[in-house]
Amino acid sequence: MSDNKKGSRQFFSYFKYMIFILIFVEILDTYTTNNLNVVVSDISAEFFPDLSSNAAISLFQIFVAIGTLGMYFVFLNQYLADRVGRKYLLAFTVFGMGIASLLINFSTNIIMYTGFLFLLYFFFNSDIWVIYINEESPSDKRAFYTNLVLIGGVVGALLIPAFHDIIINWRGMTYFAILLGIPLSIIIFFTFKETSKYLEIKEDISLLTQKPKMFKENIKKIFKSSRRKEFIVILIISLIIGLNNLFILVGEDFLSDNFTKEDVDTVVWVMGISSIIGYFITGVTADRIGRRPLCYLYSILFPISIFIIVLGVNFSEGALTMVMIGAGLANLSYWGLRILISIMALEIIPTQSRGTGVGLKTLTSSVGITVGLILSSIITFTQGLALSFFIFSLLFIGVFFLVLVFLKETKGVNLSDIK
Repeated sequence: MSDNKKGSRQFFSYFKYMIFILIFVEILDTYTTNNLNVVVSDISAEFFPDLSSNAAISLFQIFVAIGTLGMYFVFLNQYLADRVGRKYLLAFTVFGMGIASLLINFSTNIIMYTGFLFLLYFFFNSDIWVIYINEESPSDKRAFYTNLVLIGGVVGALLIPAFHDIIINWRGMTYFAILLGIPLSIIIFFTFKETSKYLEIKEDISLLTQKPKMFKENIKKIFKSSRRKEFIVILIISLIIGLNNLFILVGEDFLSDNFTKEDVDTVVWVMGISSIIGYFITGVTADRIGRRPLCYLYSILFPISIFIIVLGVNFSEGALTMVMIGAGLANLSYWGLRILISIMALEIIPTQSRGTGVGLKTLTSSVGITVGLILSSIITFTQGLALSFFIFSLLFIGVFFLVLVFLKETKGVNLSDIK
């Protein structure tokens, strides 16, 4: 057997192992991103027992907004992925999700909860695994493998209603993240290799001389690239996506005012299954027809879905069915657009600054999440959550035109050629 064939076979075996482990990373990420969102009404009721429902959720949104400030420091994780490597930051963030979940479990008041939520937001949504996939996958299979990991990660979403059905109190929702995060980080630290694209800039002398030595130089490289205008548009779209994370964060409280706990769990199940369908569709079609057509579809589908939900809760008959349809489509389109924008960002940023660029995108999305919660808190206090959901969802129509006018297709781009 030739050395080339042997090397190719070894790489493919490692690649399959890497995908397998990254699926567990995404299970953890998906779980920690959403597990507390299905017990919002329980948490707000415990910490604000003397307030009315609207007042409690309005005030709770303010504290969650403070917690989301932790996401602003996710940018630091992604910048460090350019400086010290993808592997170490992946292990670090996975470990952090486990530890932060443990601390949240010990929260006895809203101040402690907010502080530990801040820490959790610092670790999840770092998307280091997305960089791994995109730097190791063939250019014509990049979206496929990214969405393959996401499909596996939906297990985390499906576990949420299962655990919600059996827990005694909301703190029990943190157990799974604690038990998975810490050992998984050890496995990654001792068994993972650095990505091949990152090793190119470490081992190739000509690329090593170009490697940014300071944060400012990383930023300059991004905004001096030939596709800087497209990156700015991606930042604007990320802000809009962040504003609409409101539905993910406090949608449970909105539904719990109209449905039983069992009905809400059913809606969560539907959302999880719709994610699998959405990731499969995105993974198969994005590499065939491109990223832009799917961006058009998801940006129009999301506001329609939110309208169906808001309208559905007011129906006397068939309300749950309408909400399940709307929530399923909303989940499919929201996460579909979010992952497509993440892939497109990776496909226009130079390798030396890729982690920093993804960090800027995440930072912009985080600002959207915080601002969305604060504005929604004001609207919710007087008008309720439904109006907040609907107003922010209309911004997705703007995404349609931003993609149409400014973004070029990135399907099949060779990441090593991006300058």
